[in-house]
Amino acid sequence: MKTFSLVNWLGGAVLICGTTALAISPAEVQSLQAAGEKITFLDVRSKVLFQQGHIPGAINVPAALVPAKQLPPLGRVVVYDDGLGRETALAAMTALNQKTGITAGVLDGGFATWESARATTTKAAGMKPEEIQFITYADLNETQSDSVVLVDLRKEPAQFRQASSATQPTDPPAPLTDLRQQFTKARGITHSPFDLPPTRQSNTGNTSPPLLVLIDDGDGAAQIMARTLKANGVSRFAILAGGEQILARQGQRGLGRTASTIVVHRPPGVPLTNTNR
Repeated sequence: MKTFSLVNWLGGAVLICGTTALAISPAEVQSLQAAGEKITFLDVRSKVLFQQGHIPGAINVPAALVPAKQLPPLGRVVVYDDGLGRETALAAMTALNQKTGITAGVLDGGFATWESARATTTKAAGMKPEEIQFITYADLNETQSDSVVLVDLRKEPAQFRQASSATQPTDPPAPLTDLRQQFTKARGITHSPFDLPPTRQSNTGNTSPPLLVLIDDGDGAAQIMARTLKANGVSRFAILAGGEQILARQGQRGLGRTASTIVVHRPPGVPLTNTNR
C-alpha cells in the first residue's frame, strides 16, 4: 500500500487497524470539486444498489472485483461503500493504491453520509417502496469503532409478571443485555439518535456523522425510529437484525428474528415514503 503524508489533496487521515487510510468528508469532496479538482468516484457496492442510486459519474466495481480489475490511470479516486457497517471501501482502497496512476481515499461514512449531506445522487425523486436497512450482529461486531453509536430503544422488563390469583408469580425475566460489555469499541450508547456522544472530527475540523445502530426488543421501535430519521434527512443508520434476542444469544442463530440482507422492501399495506429532497 502506498504511504501518504497528512498534508495532501484529501486533507486528512484516519488510523484503521494500524494502517493509515485516507478519509474525506462529503463537504471536503464538494469543496475540492468547486476548486476544479478532478475526482473519480468508485462505487464498490453491488450492481443492484448502484442502479438504485449513486454519486453522479461514479464507476461501479463491486469490492470483491477491485483487486483483479484492470483500470486506467484514474488519478485521484474517492472510493465509497454503503456506509452501513461493512467497511468494504477500505480493502478496495488498498487494492486501488497498488495500481499504477491511481491515488485513492475513502469517502467517510460512504453513500449514506453522502445522502445525509443532501449531496447530489442519481436517485429519482418521488414515491418508492419503503426500504429498511439492517446490520447483522457479526457485521456490527466487526464494524464497532468510534464511528458507531448504538441507539438503545429497548425497554427494561418488569422485575416480575403478575400471575392469576390461582397461581404463583412467574420467574422474573432476564435483564437486558449489557451493550457496553458486548460492544466495547463503539463510540457510545444513547437512548435517542438526536442526543449523540461527542462528534468525531477529521484532521481538517469537519465532523463525520456516525453510523447509528438502532436496537429494540422486537416491538418495532427501531422501525418507527428509522422512519423518523428518514423524515429528518438522516440516511446513515441500520437496525440490528434480531434486536435483544440476538444480543442475548451473542449472535448465535436461534428462533428469534435474524437477517443478513441490507434492504427489506415494503410489506403489503405499508405506505410509500416520499424521497423528494
